[in-house]
Amino acid sequence: MTVFGDFSYTLRALRKSPVFTTVAVLSLALGIGANAAIFSLMDQALLRFLPVKDPQQLVLLDWSGAFSGSSRGLHTFSYPMYVDLRDGQPGVFSGLAARYQDVADVAAGGTAQRAAVELVSGNYFQVLGVGPALGRTLTPDDDKVKGGEPYVVLSYGYWTRRFGGDASILNKTIRVNNCPMTVVGVAPKGFKGMDALAPADLFVPVMMKAQITPTWDDLERRTSIWLNVYGRLKKGVAVKQAQAATEVVYRHALLRDLAEIPGGNARFRRPIEQNTLTLLDAAKGVSAIDSPLLTPMVVLLCMVGTFCSSRV
Repeated sequence: MTVFGDFSYTLRALRKSPVFTTVAVLSLALGIGANAAIFSLMDQALLRFLPVKDPQQLVLLDWSGAFSGSSRGLHTFSYPMYVDLRDGQPGVFSGLAARYQDVADVAAGGTAQRAAVELVSGNYFQVLGVGPALGRTLTPDDDKVKGGEPYVVLSYGYWTRRFGGDASILNKTIRVNNCPMTVVGVAPKGFKGMDALAPADLFVPVMMKAQITPTWDDLERRTSIWLNVYGRLKKGVAVKQAQAATEVVYRHALLRDLAEIPGGNARFRRPIEQNTLTLLDAAKGVSAIDSPLLTPMVVLLCMVGTFCSSRV
């Protein structure tokens, strides 16, 4: 029997069983749609490089060991620790940047909406090698005075959704948690911050933290860890080399952390003194580093595929 004959026979069989045909077609459509959606999420969150300059040079600083204090999120450091690492790094990085994400009320044009705000160090865009689509990005000069740097960069997606892509928003004031802030720029299309699963709407200097998180400041507390710290390796510097050099700086900074433990409690000091610093591949952002997300997504793909095959 020819291929054409096989095809004709199949069509006739399907016509004789319309219910079976309908169920099979719907199952295939649902399965293909579900697989496409899951794979698209995996691609964006776990497989795709960040849309930044030379993403393979990016690393995320992390530590393992003991800690005494408050912690918010994975792979986090206190702001004073970040400053110690940034200012004391022994020339293995072209820069160290920091970020933390939260939500805030953003009022503009008479309406207020919740938005994802990424608090970033002043050198954040420079370290990532990300330029503006409109206006300018934040700079180190925008991140020096606590509570005195009311500047904001909009993500491209937020700019188009909330403001219709209107270029006149530049240099205008919006209110973030009722704090007036000046829009100085728009980030490039496709750049959503360092976490693809939690894209940022706005980028605000870390010095404005008290305005974004009014219930907890902790900007100067060494015993409060909340910032992700990213580094860009200099060309020719291996990860192991950078890790060994940076750990020396980290250990000196740990001594300052230990000084804030009430009473210098030896029960806490000894384990903390054994902490180690590691550098993680950050080319795909923080979502890919927290790889437990990968397993359930792969399982979902397999389940959907099995379901589809069982229905045909």
